[in-house]
Amino acid sequence: MIFHVIAQHDHTTCGRVKDGVVTKTMDDFAKSGTAWVEGSEDVTVLGVWGYPVSHRIFVVVEADTFEAVTSHFEFHLAQGPVEVLPVRDLVQSRKDAGFWGQR
Repeated sequence: MIFHVIAQHDHTTCGRVKDGVVTKTMDDFAKSGTAWVEGSEDVTVLGVWGYPVSHRIFVVVEADTFEAVTSHFEFHLAQGPVEVLPVRDLVQSRKDAGFWGQR
């Protein structure tokens, strides 16, 4: 099952900010703060896009259960809201229905 995740924090909970000042470059932060993008045994991360100005990330993952996805993003819960939306893969649905290539 495919899920679209939107996670947002703010300047007070950002991993790059300490006492209101940006203290880490994105490269420094990437060493420890973004390991989750590699996924886990239960969650495959298909893509991650960031909008740093709003401290927001957009993620597409694949997992068998909603619970696996929420567990994968549990680290973010103290930083800000996380929205997990199950979505339908329309390309795969069209292929499964035998309509692919027909117009």
